[in-house]
Amino acid sequence: MFTIWSEFICVDIFDILRRIRQVRLKQPGNLNSVAPSYLPNPRGYISCAKITRLYIELQEFEQEPMSAKHRLNRKLQAAESLRLSGQFDDARQILAEVAADPENAALGLPTAADLPRRLQSALLKLAKAEKDTVQKAGYRFHLTPPPTQLAPFCRFSTAEKKAIATANRGDVPRIIHQIWVGPNPIPAGTQAWNSHALVHGYEYKLWLESDLQQLGVLNHPAFIRMQSRGDHPGAVDVARYIILKQYGGIYLDCDWYPARLDLSFDQLLTMKGICAMAEDIPRNTGKGGLLLANSLIMAPPSHPVFARVLASLDDVNTTLPGAPAWWATGPLLFTLMCRGGSMTLIDSDIVAGSLPQETSKKDVETWCCASEKRDGGLLLSWKSWIW
Repeated sequence: MFTIWSEFICVDIFDILRRIRQVRLKQPGNLNSVAPSYLPNPRGYISCAKITRLYIELQEFEQEPMSAKHRLNRKLQAAESLRLSGQFDDARQILAEVAADPENAALGLPTAADLPRRLQSALLKLAKAEKDTVQKAGYRFHLTPPPTQLAPFCRFSTAEKKAIATANRGDVPRIIHQIWVGPNPIPAGTQAWNSHALVHGYEYKLWLESDLQQLGVLNHPAFIRMQSRGDHPGAVDVARYIILKQYGGIYLDCDWYPARLDLSFDQLLTMKGICAMAEDIPRNTGKGGLLLANSLIMAPPSHPVFARVLASLDDVNTTLPGAPAWWATGPLLFTLMCRGGSMTLIDSDIVAGSLPQETSKKDVETWCCASEKRDGGLLLSWKSWIW
């Protein structure tokens, strides 16, 4: 037996040749135009890439008719296999075939580049693997829905803009909010923020599911929808907006850790109006390339932005069914709502750095002491919930 391993697929070449003959007898012409290019040349050479693609095509012909989504998913899987094995040209050829396929809308919502989102994500991964900086930047920037789709939900009248301006003169309460849902142990970072709050005269509130239930968050349609999809980040997006609308204050994701104990937010920021940081990667929002992070949000209570975000969630879901959380509930929608008026952009220098998730708490504390001595930022990016 002459067998070739092609990444995740192990095939017998002679079995493939036998199956080609069988398919030709049953379905004349189906493989005549493609099979010869995959067969060994006079020296007996056949590439792993060609074996992979032929194997997948044979499976398609031999099985019952499959849906366009299933068929195109198999092609994306083949392209991924080739990319991971370093066969970039062959991966690109498959992705080009998917791009030209008249049924490629089965791969999900279109992006601002007029490509199915999952296809564009595959092209982005290929550009990263090839270290093609220009292609990578382009695919990243346009990995958003067409701006016209969300624009209707983010238009503000003059009266609404005046209300935002008034709210932005309000004080941010000295309370730090964090949210933790699910069965996993509460992260160590929450206790660190509680200690930080005590030192600097802030309140601290860790919102668990029982607290969210009392606030009515667990009954919100958008929260229920995201939870039912297993999209916990999207559900927490909804929860943070409800909390900030009700109470105001400083919301922090649980992967932020206090890098300094000698200073806090009020010593670095004005504590007025709505404040947020920019994401590192620019995106096509329809209002420039600035994308706001919603992992750190500061706001006074009853800010109109949160009422508008919450009111739009069902309509956005109808317009973009099955969209990823960062489109439908997270940074993109939050950005567009904030851009309806003015807001304060927090300097990225507030972030002192980041550490791998597997870093021990002892090593994190050592790092924070060193960062404080060199006058680093207030926040450390570290997922503390495995310890």
